[in-house]
Amino acid sequence: MDEFQYDVNKVCEELHVRAEILEKLLRSFTGTLAQKIAQLDEFVPRRDIDKIRAIMHEVKGTAGNLRLNEVYHSADTMHLAVKAEEPQEKIVELFDIFRKESDLFLNHMKKE
Repeated sequence: MDEFQYDVNKVCEELHVRAEILEKLLRSFTGTLAQKIAQLDEFVPRRDIDKIRAIMHEVKGTAGNLRLNEVYHSADTMHLAVKAEEPQEKIVELFDIFRKESDLFLNHMKKE
């Protein structure tokens, strides 16, 4: 998918929050996600499994809670691959997918 899609009204209804609260949560996560990607840029090439796993666990939890489905699924896939000690090439490939999905969200938030 090359376009970020997110139904604010549906998510607000599911989470029982007002749109302005959801917006604050999304803005907060935007900063956190950018920081986590920067950390992964350092940890993935070094294959620092513990740090990668911890970051991916945190990101997938927050993305899931905010119903950022593509970010969540890519984070979950990468988290599982790291836990399974998949080869470095696979981790790098999954990181690229995670970054692409995250960038779609981050770029969308910049436009808002």
